[in-house]
Amino acid sequence: MNNRIKMILIAAVVSSVVLTQGVCVSAAQFDDGASAFSDGTGSVSALASTLAKQTEEQTQEFVAKEEEAAQIREERRVEKAQKASEKAEQEKEDALQFIQQTIEEAKKKAEEEARKKAEEEAKKAEEQRLAKRQAIVDFALQFEGNPYVYGGTSLTNGADCSGYVMSVFANFGYSLPRVAAAQCDAATKKDISQLEPGDLVFYGSGYVDHVALYIGDGKIIHASGAATGIKISNYDYQQPAAVGTFME
Repeated sequence: MNNRIKMILIAAVVSSVVLTQGVCVSAAQFDDGASAFSDGTGSVSALASTLAKQTEEQTQEFVAKEEEAAQIREERRVEKAQKASEKAEQEKEDALQFIQQTIEEAKKKAEEEARKKAEEEAKKAEEQRLAKRQAIVDFALQFEGNPYVYGGTSLTNGADCSGYVMSVFANFGYSLPRVAAAQCDAATKKDISQLEPGDLVFYGSGYVDHVALYIGDGKIIHASGAATGIKISNYDYQQPAAVGTFME
């Protein structure tokens, strides 16, 4: 490529740049190309210097803006990450509170169910206990009016006081001593204010010589003597000497 063509190409490039910067260059300046675009310190060198300076300034401005934008993006990223972390932490706390609340509710429910079950079992056990006592009373009442026989143990043909009590309890699997004093010694003692159906009331002055079965409502059934046989009386027809039980 000869020098003239090179000059023409350089002129075209510079013209384009100059026009972009608002500078008008006449066609006459490019007649032969040699005078306008010399190898010295002419206008092309000045223009190139100005263009380089502007380019450098624009580049620095671009870099500064890019750095600013990067900083803003980083700040937004950090802020977003912080918010996400705070949200996750809150969700974790809420979940833990929910779990704790669920555990507490389950614990309370279990305790309430256990309490109700215990109450129901206790109630059932108490009903069974009272029913067993009442069963003994009901059985003993069948023999009201039967004869008293000293030394006897027959519920139908005749029994004395201790024989009658011993035979009634034997029907339910209890093994009581034969005589009233021994029954009193073997029984679990109770205060008279705690009398329940199925308890035994002992009588005697100085020593126990009579026993009766408490049937409730202040009444007893006992083999009282040859004249009256097995009958119902008030528990305090005589001053009780002791109260005892062989039952729960």
